Amino acid sequence: MRPRIAVVGGGLVAQAEHLHFLAHYQERFELVAVADPSATVRDALQRRYNLEATYADYRGLLDGTKLDAVLVSSPAHTHAEVTIAALERGLHVFVEKPMCITLADADRIIEARRAAERVVQVGYMKRFDRAWERMRDSLPESPDELRYIRVVVHDPEFVPYFGPEDIVRGSDIPREVLEEGRAQLRAQVNEAVGKDSPAAIAALEGSFLGSLVHDVNLVHGLLERIGEPAPGEVIDGDWWNEGFAVTGSVRLSSGGRWDSAWIQLLDIYEYREVVSFFFKEEVHTLTFPSPWLKQYPTTYEISRARDNARAVEVFESYEESFARELLHFHDCINGIAECRTPPEQARLDMDVLTQMFLKA
Repeated sequence: MRPRIAVVGGGLVAQAEHLHFLAHYQERFELVAVADPSATVRDALQRRYNLEATYADYRGLLDGTKLDAVLVSSPAHTHAEVTIAALERGLHVFVEKPMCITLADADRIIEARRAAERVVQVGYMKRFDRAWERMRDSLPESPDELRYIRVVVHDPEFVPYFGPEDIVRGSDIPREVLEEGRAQLRAQVNEAVGKDSPAAIAALEGSFLGSLVHDVNLVHGLLERIGEPAPGEVIDGDWWNEGFAVTGSVRLSSGGRWDSAWIQLLDIYEYREVVSFFFKEEVHTLTFPSPWLKQYPTTYEISRARDNARAVEVFESYEESFARELLHFHDCINGIAECRTPPEQARLDMDVLTQMFLKA
């Protein structure tokens, strides 16, 4: 089956990644429509991808176009509403991270997916990085000798990687749409953590659920591989700098500790993301490039002592994880593969991250 697919939300990740790869793999997907509140964005994307139609919102899209699947890359506070509406129409859904903001909405998505018997894949592209897969397959069989996990990310966001002409941005979104969106976001963050200040919104929706979520998810997948139960006990968390710096710590059942940090550094044009697993006799490390750089490798290293020296094994792959996750979605729709990043997994990640926020 070559699914007819539409994209809801034509912003940065859709333009930089998803639309490009959906159009590239035209033998797998038929890209037919986009929904976005900006007429400027809609017009530009229709010309660029020769779309059948564009729509100002997802409701018009679902009513006006025959589809098999949707890719949801609209703002996070819309994810649950759009995903559930698509499932109720019998469509398969690829939804960008975070899957949603509240655990109650996560439960509603899980139930809607079960009722619809359709695929819901959450956009955790790092689970499809070949270096991550190599690390997963190379880890020890047991967590008994795992001593420590460290995750550190500092992020300049997108400014170094895109010129003004690279991403189409619309200043013509109707005011009522913007105001309604802000109100929905405040309400959902308040429901999740009992706070709705601008700093709290930035910390929960942007930093914890929008950014650190990637690393929590990939670590959970590696812990599952070695038999370490998830979730562990969240023992610490903090956020500061108006919500644009966050940390969290987890105590593992095997006795080890896992510390994570994400820091926005707009004035340093350097992206750095390092995930390290420290075992008694070996260290396994993933170093990721900025996700906006295509064909830049993730590096996986194993460091051990051998023959009275340090021996390091290095693995790099140049395959695009954003592409591989969409090919996986195609295979899931066609019953060839079981979804690697289902909503139940995303709920677990959200729960851990919400607890980290509340520890501050």
